[in-house]
Amino acid sequence: MSEILSRERTLNEIYLRIAGDYETEAGVAEPGDLFFIVTHHPYKTLKGEVTGKAWREAIRIRMRSRWYEYLGWDREDWDIWHVAIHLGGRKRRGHKRINPYIIHAVEGKGVQVNHLTPGSFTNEGLEGRTRVEIVRFEGISKEQRKKIVDFAISKLGCSFDYSFHRNARLTYAFGLPNLRHNQNQFTCQQLVIAAYAAAGIYFLHPYGSFPICNIGRLLGHPLGHPKDRVNPRYPYLLDHHIYRDPRFVIKAVVYQDPKTGEIKLETKNLLKYSWNDVLREKYLTNK
Repeated sequence: MSEILSRERTLNEIYLRIAGDYETEAGVAEPGDLFFIVTHHPYKTLKGEVTGKAWREAIRIRMRSRWYEYLGWDREDWDIWHVAIHLGGRKRRGHKRINPYIIHAVEGKGVQVNHLTPGSFTNEGLEGRTRVEIVRFEGISKEQRKKIVDFAISKLGCSFDYSFHRNARLTYAFGLPNLRHNQNQFTCQQLVIAAYAAAGIYFLHPYGSFPICNIGRLLGHPLGHPKDRVNPRYPYLLDHHIYRDPRFVIKAVVYQDPKTGEIKLETKNLLKYSWNDVLREKYLTNK
């Protein structure tokens, strides 16, 4: 019982530090900041996934890993991503705890508001280690924050965009615009891209990872997009593209220590991809 109460107090303190007391004190996260929920698989490798599989399945896995390279991942990167927009902190009905609230697009549910749960940063086992990274666009103003939040809230109830990955393939493979995108359907990253565009913040093209047959490599951008930014009408970026944008800095990280089981909140000396030094070198220093 004492262990459960101790963990509950720890969660209360962490949530309060994230969201702040909405009446008197600000937290480390402000409305409009992004919450990246990342699950890392430290022992998963391409060789291990292929070993023991039938030859058709092994070819399929290898082809998928090659396609992932065109999406900007390393072939040995098995991380799972989800991104949400922070709305602020408030108490749930019947609860004393201040909870950080997020708005995001969820498969099967569409755009909805939820409070941050411990499941977002607790490990089910050593095979997968989950963490939440709170990321902020440098120099963002209060007016921009309000526009981001207002836009996201205006899309509450919109359905999930199941066709995104299928339609965006033309952009990654050939540099053609995602013309079939439904403007009232969203994935988690599409909601972020559109909300930030409503505040005048746009994202850059990661055309360096495109295959050689992609016209975007020659033009510096896919068709239908300006050269210096992604057109939110034809979205194709994924969560990790937003995370790597150098204009975003990490303000806090919440995770469960795999050795002790302790829930921790870190706010100092934070690095992107801190859970994987090899990927940080490849992704952030182009090595």
